[in-house]
Amino acid sequence: MVRRVLHIGPSETRGGMGTSIRRMCRDPPDGWKANAIPTHADGGIWTILNAWRIGRRRLTRLIRNDPPDIIHIHTATRFSWVRKQACIHITQKMGIPTIVHLHSGDFDQFTESWLGWPRRSLRKELLRPSVYPVVLTQQWKEWIENLGINGAYVISNPYRNDILHTPSEKRDRFQLLMVGRGNRSKGHHIAIDAVNRLNKVGIKVKLDILGPSIEELSTTQRGVSVHGWVERKQLEAISSKAGLLLVPSTHEGMPLAVLDALASGLPCLVSKTSAEFIGRGGRVVDSLKPSAWADAIQSIIEDDDEWKRMCQDAPIAVQGLDSESNRIHWGELYDSIMQSDSRLGN
Repeated sequence: MVRRVLHIGPSETRGGMGTSIRRMCRDPPDGWKANAIPTHADGGIWTILNAWRIGRRRLTRLIRNDPPDIIHIHTATRFSWVRKQACIHITQKMGIPTIVHLHSGDFDQFTESWLGWPRRSLRKELLRPSVYPVVLTQQWKEWIENLGINGAYVISNPYRNDILHTPSEKRDRFQLLMVGRGNRSKGHHIAIDAVNRLNKVGIKVKLDILGPSIEELSTTQRGVSVHGWVERKQLEAISSKAGLLLVPSTHEGMPLAVLDALASGLPCLVSKTSAEFIGRGGRVVDSLKPSAWADAIQSIIEDDDEWKRMCQDAPIAVQGLDSESNRIHWGELYDSIMQSDSRLGN
């Protein structure tokens, strides 16, 4: 018998969470079928609210008329969590086992905001008997346990299964790259300032920024190119020439851009938010000051042997994080949930 899982989240939007949902729908575990209901849309506030209104209505109608075996809710913080909390209420009224998949890297900050409501809300929703929390890393599992929420599952994001490896001989270590949304938390201003500092002292580096539109990130800085959101073919063409991926983020979950870069042999220079999983395929900058990033970039590009060593070791950092292993892990979790929920009589 083929079982069904329904994904709830930003399945039609750009960014890491949407990419993850589409991959999981396209290639579900053995014995499972998957589809998704989008609850978010790229655009302004009215576009987002309309997507949420339609998504909530579709969810209510579907689980009443043709309930899936498992609901898999994907959530970030702030208003993403507010929407997903409402979804949890809907699924639990029907007694459907529900995975709550925490994607964002700033849940720790979120729980200390809004007069403590997020902390109370997370505890209430994630401690429900038929709710199964999933986090991306062991570090986040330890954090959620400190909230008094035990039993969370750790399933890391995978890198893309069609990643092409590019050796260091075909890369330019003076060519820098950033990939991601135009959110201020991504630290584009830090990278741009660092590039400016390096160029002023005669170190001619270039920075390609993929993701933000010109409207989101307007810059006339020499050596910086803002490409907007590009198709995969152009992304691969640009990233295959890059020598270093920059991730000066204030918070991250487990960024797909880093995993894909490492798998392709592209070293990563990251903030502390991504330190847990880059291994020897990159370097961590403890500070978010542009001067510290300029110094770190300079030290890497001036040490050719060290840079080549990082290119070689980058794929090792993501061993075991391939898409097929990830698909198997989700299948094991789905199957175990069905067994445990049946024992509980749900």
